[in-house]
Amino acid sequence: MREAVRFTRIDGYRTVTSALMVVLGLVILARTLVFGAHLTALLVGLAFVGLGGHRLSFVLAYVRRGGVS
Repeated sequence: MREAVRFTRIDGYRTVTSALMVVLGLVILARTLVFGAHLTALLVGLAFVGLGGHRLSFVLAYVRRGGVS
């Protein structure tokens, strides 16, 4: 029988940093659009939003499987 996997401090840290990555990416995109669109800033902002969202999808999948106790 499989042992239940617990949600540890490290998992919480990764969840918080992933959410902050999305927020930071949105801030970068908002500031970029206000001050004029620059390709580098757009790419970095989109990368932060995308990577943070990707990492949060793993957290969501874990929660949907009933992993949080």
